[in-house]
Amino acid sequence: MKKKIHIVLNILFCSLFAASLYFPAGCANTSAAPSGGSKDSIPPVLLETFPEVNATRVDTSIRRVELVFNEYVKLVDPNKNVILSPPQEKAPAIRTKGKGIVVDFKYPLKPNTSYSLYFGAAIQDNNEGNLFPAFALGFSTGEAVDSLMYSGVVVNASTLLPIDNATVLLHLNPSDTSLTSCLPVAATRTDKYGYFVLRNLKDTSYTLYALEDQNNNYRYEQTGGELIGFLKQTVRPTKVMFPYAPEIQPYFQNDTAGLLRRPIETGVYLFKERSTRQALRNYERVRPRGLAIKFGAADPEILSVSLPGIDSTEIIRQHNYYRDSIIYWITTAKIPDTLAMYLTYKATDDTLNKLVTRIDTLKFIPYTDPEEVKKEQDAASDAPPGGGRGKAERGIKAPPSMKPDRKVLSYTSKVSPEVIQQEGILLTFKDLLIEEDFSTLRLWHKSPKGDTVPDPFTYSRDSLDFCLYRIIPGGKNLEGTDYELHIPKDVFKDVNGYPNDSLIVKYTTLKSDDFGAFIFTLNNVPSPLIVELTNDTRSQVLRTLHVKSDTIVTFPYIKAGKYSLLITEDLNGNGIWDTGSLSRNLQAERVRVFKLPGGNTAIDLKEKMELTQTIDIAQLLNENVTLTIPDKSKK
Repeated sequence: MKKKIHIVLNILFCSLFAASLYFPAGCANTSAAPSGGSKDSIPPVLLETFPEVNATRVDTSIRRVELVFNEYVKLVDPNKNVILSPPQEKAPAIRTKGKGIVVDFKYPLKPNTSYSLYFGAAIQDNNEGNLFPAFALGFSTGEAVDSLMYSGVVVNASTLLPIDNATVLLHLNPSDTSLTSCLPVAATRTDKYGYFVLRNLKDTSYTLYALEDQNNNYRYEQTGGELIGFLKQTVRPTKVMFPYAPEIQPYFQNDTAGLLRRPIETGVYLFKERSTRQALRNYERVRPRGLAIKFGAADPEILSVSLPGIDSTEIIRQHNYYRDSIIYWITTAKIPDTLAMYLTYKATDDTLNKLVTRIDTLKFIPYTDPEEVKKEQDAASDAPPGGGRGKAERGIKAPPSMKPDRKVLSYTSKVSPEVIQQEGILLTFKDLLIEEDFSTLRLWHKSPKGDTVPDPFTYSRDSLDFCLYRIIPGGKNLEGTDYELHIPKDVFKDVNGYPNDSLIVKYTTLKSDDFGAFIFTLNNVPSPLIVELTNDTRSQVLRTLHVKSDTIVTFPYIKAGKYSLLITEDLNGNGIWDTGSLSRNLQAERVRVFKLPGGNTAIDLKEKMELTQTIDIAQLLNENVTLTIPDKSKK
């Protein structure tokens, strides 16, 4: 029999309603016409449940749970928001029925087990969409309801931004194989703050994992690209779920202060593992003389590469940092339209899960330039429909033919005056250079008197992108000054044998008086660091510096706005953030966000303001993650 339950939430709603009756608004205009009544802003009130809250000796054969409200309700993303802990092999079916909700289980319940049916943000009233606060129905098929809980927050390991709807799992077996093959003994999901509470737990030790469970099967599938996080040490819950515990209060969604005050016992950092299963993932012709191949894992064991008719000395290999992406540049004088590559390498066998030798024949079709295709499409769209008259026939003078007198290589330049001293002038070539003479380039600036003054410079080719060159000015950076880089013709030649046309790159340096700046003194630096200035939502990296020891870093020429500062430990000094590994029990390299003395991570830089801060890096890296307001732009 269904039994009435009275919870604190109901009392609160009734009290507010009664107060509105006894204390009408003052200074009312009784002569005004009725406005039609105010909008309903009161969430649904839970009247009764079956089984009761914290019921014991619940029959294992029951297949249904019911919630009854004081009004009609609707469900929002039930598959995302509703979760049964411990979960069953198939998720329960959830539907509305009259003024209530029905949850049908696919399997019988386990004996002597405490269950928690968590509804998250799934319940709203039917008319105004008022959200019923997060609610969990706990009950047991045994003599008592397990009453311990464990709380925490799940964030992205590289940005520290909260992850909504991450699945948090508890296993009794500390082996990571249990995460891929077994159902957990407890589970829950995070809210938009990344916050979670695992409820109705036993007094025992657990292994905790969190993941992006894309197919809702409560198992980790690395090949699907799911994010994963874990705690190195086992956890043993000690906190009891008493009625007024702040972790499980039914907070309203607009109660930001209350939501941010919820206790946190741990932080879990989610990362995407690099695949360890080796296979050839993709191959394509990226340029007429550039053949790209992509492997599934880092450092593929390539036994041989053969291109019929092309000597190995006429092939230049370019790879990314992890060596899982490779471009083979062909420098021979003539190259066929269609190319065949015979590739022998080690691949992971699906049955044995071991590396075996594999031989593939890759066919590279003739290269099609997307820019040329677009030009042809644009020209076709300008043609008159139905064989009508062209521009000349309609009295419009056609432009003169501009056929080039020779074929030249294609390259572009880019200059960002705010980081010219660090990044320099970027020259990006479409194809690999085989001849270069940077000594013929000239860099100069205009003096206040209008004289041309030469400046020294250095140049370097990018270690990973062979088509990218940086020209770094070597002289003093004169603010508010016009600079020019002159590149003569025929000083470069690419693999096609094409020379370059001349180019003049112009830029004007900025004036520090027109901008703000950040100056950070970094103390107690324990390892190499990556220091990144980002926008306040941490979705875009604006500046990057690399640090090896205690120093002062400066970010000049900053416009007024809100920013964040990310500090990443770079333990191996490779200049990039390295992800973690579950099988090796290795966490991702630590990332921390700098906080102002008041605790705010968003640094508000005013117009032409110079902000100076001192940061203890060792202390910052050892700080635990805290709750933050989620990015409102993300739904």
